[in-house]
Amino acid sequence: MNLKATGVLVLAALIVGIIAWSNVFAIAATRIDEGSLDDYTIVQSSPGRFSLLENKAAKSPWFYQVAEDDIETIRVWHDDSAVEFYKSAAHTWAFRDPEGIPPNFNRWGGVTLLLSGPGTRRDLTAVQPIIDDPAQYGLDTPETIVDVGLTANRAVQFRLGDLTTDGRHHYAQVVGFPDLFLIASAWGDVISRLAGEPPIPKWYVRRDPKLIVELNVYFGNPTTEDTHLVSFIQDYRTNEWTVIDYENDEEQRPIDMEVWEPLIPLVPGPENMTVTVPTVDDQDYTPWGIGEDSDAIEIRFSGETERGTRFTDGVLLILGHKNEDGSAYYAKSETNFIRQPIINLPAEWVDTFVGLAENPPYGDG
Repeated sequence: MNLKATGVLVLAALIVGIIAWSNVFAIAATRIDEGSLDDYTIVQSSPGRFSLLENKAAKSPWFYQVAEDDIETIRVWHDDSAVEFYKSAAHTWAFRDPEGIPPNFNRWGGVTLLLSGPGTRRDLTAVQPIIDDPAQYGLDTPETIVDVGLTANRAVQFRLGDLTTDGRHHYAQVVGFPDLFLIASAWGDVISRLAGEPPIPKWYVRRDPKLIVELNVYFGNPTTEDTHLVSFIQDYRTNEWTVIDYENDEEQRPIDMEVWEPLIPLVPGPENMTVTVPTVDDQDYTPWGIGEDSDAIEIRFSGETERGTRFTDGVLLILGHKNEDGSAYYAKSETNFIRQPIINLPAEWVDTFVGLAENPPYGDG
């Protein structure tokens, strides 16, 4: 056989090999719905022929699995803290306490998906068929216990125990079953934080009055330059209050403390806020009198990071009209999230500060 013919045969064999090898991955793409090629071994069964063998032991088991839509209640106990959420008739989620208040969507989004069932890195049943000694894994007095209430009076409860030595996983157990699992510590941290730092919406939190730096009343759209703004300002270093009507004053002026001092406990916001509508999906707030030209009240407050850096944040409440009995104003919090509830702000609180903005209580000086 001459060299030219040999070269042709070698080239043909190489092409066949490439096609065969490519077909392995084409087969993998159609067969592997979950996981990755790590779950398979490529075996050459004969020259030019390859097969995929599934690695049974490599597949990670599910800790548990439930349908996300079947979840109706969530209770989390972590250390000495506890929190409970429930699904309302409108299929939105709310705290049990404070009753009916929806969780902060920035924190809540994806929680029910996480709780529908995490995968695990691997189970330990090959070396430990049952949990003979829960204390060995911190499961006798776990830091975190979660109860997931389901439809048809069903429930799943699980426990998160100690971290593994590398800190990357929790030992975990579904109550009622002896199997030991490893759950990613990041997953456990998100769930435990629900109780340790409940996702209360920012507009509901009432802060220490000493942390408030401004209470601003906007007559008109707060985002436009022609709005009429009146600010009540506190110096956080001295806790002294001043007032400025930007339409009529050139600088801050002293405030009448006989008028203002009794109101300082109310500056962080009203108590007993409730929710009329948990979410307005179409973002049309006009049925509640909330539009582009609505008045607003803003509460700005200071904070400090763990590193000691001071920052200022705030809550802007866009006002609508009063409810039918006149006891509250409809309002919404101005944030970047589309799922905004309609809040009931006590009318007495709104009228008090709007009235003071209309006629600022200037003091001597």
